[in-house]
Amino acid sequence: MSAYSLTPLAPVPTVPADCLARLAAWPGVLRALVAREVDVTRAEGESADDYENRIGTALMALFRDTREPESFEALYAFARRAVQQWIRGLLHRGLGHLDPAELLQDTFVNVYRYPSAFRDEHSGSFRVWVRTIAGNIVRRASAPRPRMFFQELPDGLNEPVDERENPAHQVSADEQGRQLGNAYMLFLAHYARAWEELSQRDRRTLHLVEVEGLSYEEAGRVLEVGRSNMKMIVFRSRKRIARRMRMAMNASVFAPRERARVAV
Repeated sequence: MSAYSLTPLAPVPTVPADCLARLAAWPGVLRALVAREVDVTRAEGESADDYENRIGTALMALFRDTREPESFEALYAFARRAVQQWIRGLLHRGLGHLDPAELLQDTFVNVYRYPSAFRDEHSGSFRVWVRTIAGNIVRRASAPRPRMFFQELPDGLNEPVDERENPAHQVSADEQGRQLGNAYMLFLAHYARAWEELSQRDRRTLHLVEVEGLSYEEAGRVLEVGRSNMKMIVFRSRKRIARRMRMAMNASVFAPRERARVAV
């Protein structure tokens, strides 16, 4: 049994019923849901939790079927609060050093990479699926690592730090957050293109290891290859993705400079 239990200490708080407002920035996505005969309004007697589960599942199914960036952006905006609350519920008993925002990002990277693995079998399918992904992310992040030792700082009369938020710092943080969001979506677009260039075997291998959380030995039994071969396949697949993303991002950086030089 793992040293850390992944059962939250307390129930995850119910998300307020402002779900529809979170999709107002994506009218095209709302129209696509309506075209699929999804009732985007909260039905009479439907709890806020049931409504969020139902719409989240519909959004995930839309992204899986269309692979449209707008569908993923709407899904992320709609579901990230509940997923982050779930992740926070997992971070206890010595896991407080992990960053929930980073774990949330890793979770949605996997959602973006493996939409074909999603099955909308019931209204709560997305909640079950994304929590499984998040749980695997937390397990990997909480694996024991080599201990590091630091020399203690000498005692002294130091000025206490003012931890109050500076308004200028808040404005800067908000702007950095927007820039980070844009960079995040660009990163996912580059990853998606690199992912599509992998062979079917390589995509299947990464899915077994990174989404389903199988060990190399377990994944090797599924694909009928040895453990050492599995490690090599995963290593080479990750290297191919990194190399193709690096080439694509370098091209996007240097292409404007080349165009400007030609124009001169």
